[in-house]
Amino acid sequence: KEERTMAAWRAQGAFRNLMRARAAAFKGDVEMLVQSRIAVREEFLKNAGEKDEVKLKEMFLGAEEAEDMLKHQIVQGVRQGDGEYSLNVEKRHTSMDPNTAPGNR
Repeated sequence: KEERTMAAWRAQGAFRNLMRARAAAFKGDVEMLVQSRIAVREEFLKNAGEKDEVKLKEMFLGAEEAEDMLKHQIVQGVRQGDGEYSLNVEKRHTSMDPNTAPGNR
């Protein structure tokens, strides 16, 4: 029972981190905010009963990788005209240390 509690605690933290990351990545884009919230919630609910430690470890690593991707690799673009986009590149997109990426910690 203690392992289940620890897994639930980690899942809750991973869920919150993903929600924060998607909010930053899609700031101002209502459709993407809604769709990403639904997708993250569905994925976590789908795996809520998982107890296998190996699978849980893989899922937590996957959540960390998704969070990292949302924080550092997703750049918002706004269509300016015919085929032209303005990109919202922030410092977080250019300041990632590859040694701190998920799986390298």
